[in-house]
Amino acid sequence: MDGKPRYYLIVVIDIERFGRRTDPMQQWLREQLYAVVGKALDQAGIGTGDIVATSDRGDGCFLLLQPSVSKLDLTTRFLDALQTGLRGHAQRGNEETALRLRVVLHAGEVAQDKHGWVGEALNTACRLVDLEVLRTTLAAASRSGLALAVSADWHAAVVRHDYPELPASGFRELPFVAKEITSRTWLRVPGYDEPPGLDRATPPASGRPAPHAPRPATDTPATDTPAADSQAVAATPGPSAPSTPTGGHHGPFAGAVFHNPGRVYGGNHYEGVTPDEAHADTAGKGDDA
Repeated sequence: MDGKPRYYLIVVIDIERFGRRTDPMQQWLREQLYAVVGKALDQAGIGTGDIVATSDRGDGCFLLLQPSVSKLDLTTRFLDALQTGLRGHAQRGNEETALRLRVVLHAGEVAQDKHGWVGEALNTACRLVDLEVLRTTLAAASRSGLALAVSADWHAAVVRHDYPELPASGFRELPFVAKEITSRTWLRVPGYDEPPGLDRATPPASGRPAPHAPRPATDTPATDTPAADSQAVAATPGPSAPSTPTGGHHGPFAGAVFHNPGRVYGGNHYEGVTPDEAHADTAGKGDDA
């Protein structure tokens, strides 16, 4: 531990609606998370020597991997294995035991000090996993166990090259604005042609494909509507919605649909509301992740 920054691949994973569970259920879900992630890494050919660190986040974890690990394998083989493991978990569980994940892939310089790991790249990845549109699309994606967000750097290095096993068309570009960060992100949900639960928004000035704005998950397919932003333009027709409804209680992961929990990041630290306030305020609010 010399405090010098080094380049690592960063994987951040958070459990959906973790703060709504009882303490014993949270402990059990954490055990299930590490088991599913560990098996997925093994199936992707990522061994213990490739893993620099696994750090707990309370409602999830982050991994630092050696740069020699294939980014393509991490985006395909690892995510495919993770999705399979989550589907197996869902087949043996119910709404209370549902394990669904928000996953982020990023890379950059990270240093270790006596307290842990630190670096702008790690901050960026942790901000990205909490992005509201990622929560929204996972809540709407009842046929999937996870929703993936990749950073602009990861997209440029891997996704944009449109590998046969990783079609770039499956990703949707969106704004990524969080505290000191103003960037772009790309979302993907396994089993969907494009991430569900998102509406068309203003095309970016660069002329790239129009990103999506968040919308609440519903039991009916989304229809195109104008964006609410003052600079938005009229929505243009997009790809037809999947024949299976994108929200509600449908599909193998339907038990994971829920309503507006408080968000907990570990220990006694809560963001937004306390557990008692979240319970009292649940009725009549939209989905949260």
